[in-house]
Amino acid sequence: MYKKIILFTALFATLGLSSNAQFLDLSNNSEHASVAFTIGKAGFGTEYGGLGIGGSLSICGFYVDCLINSPEHLYDKHMYSADSPNRFIDDSRAFTVNFGYQIPILSWLRIAPIIGYSQTSYGVVDRSSMNIEVDSESSTGRVRHDYISSEDFDEFNFGGAIFIQPIPFIEIGFVGTRRAIYGSIGFSLDSFSSED
Repeated sequence: MYKKIILFTALFATLGLSSNAQFLDLSNNSEHASVAFTIGKAGFGTEYGGLGIGGSLSICGFYVDCLINSPEHLYDKHMYSADSPNRFIDDSRAFTVNFGYQIPILSWLRIAPIIGYSQTSYGVVDRSSMNIEVDSESSTGRVRHDYISSEDFDEFNFGGAIFIQPIPFIEIGFVGTRRAIYGSIGFSLDSFSSED
């Protein structure tokens, strides 16, 4: 594992130096900002994980993201009485929020060490509970049940990320941490760039 990390780092160092890039020039971060949509597996490496969605933001090199996997049966259309044996159904939830600092390798390539917080939980959805959520635009509603957590696992999260900008204004990211693995696609903004 360590040999792969060393080889990976050496490869990027060689690319950066051979292309006349100013390797590890952190001043490039003052001109960089991006916003992205994230999707992947929250709760990675646990039995309570699942598909999650979220977002990320990067300003001047500082990076933050979140990924949330809601309980699967939260919006189940079945309703049961409070004394029904089918009232409860097993479910789980996962959440992670991470922070990092992007390190520019090339003009189109950045890496970032990541640290953060992860929570996975196991519990039940109470299908006898009924909360109505109304869409203000269409005036339609849907039923949301209560999720009752019985076990929560709070953990320190850590990992790394790589960001590629294949064309102007589009940024693709890949993030791997202890408790989440996901990708992102977003817009790279030039609002901080200095005008000549």
